[in-house]
Amino acid sequence: MKLTATETALAVSEQAIRIHGGAGIMREYPVGRIHRDAFVYVIGEGTSDIQRNIIARDLGFKP
Repeated sequence: MKLTATETALAVSEQAIRIHGGAGIMREYPVGRIHRDAFVYVIGEGTSDIQRNIIARDLGFKP
């Protein structure tokens, strides 16, 4: 669940920055903050690769 949620949040926030252009990365707009937060969530509690390994191990696969 964490893997899907964080990668989706990062992808959506990247799209929002593209839509807003230069304003998307300015501190005055929430889009940049949301993207920075999403990036932290991706690396917090293990990177996406680590999360994939944990899921594979729990399913009985050897990474």
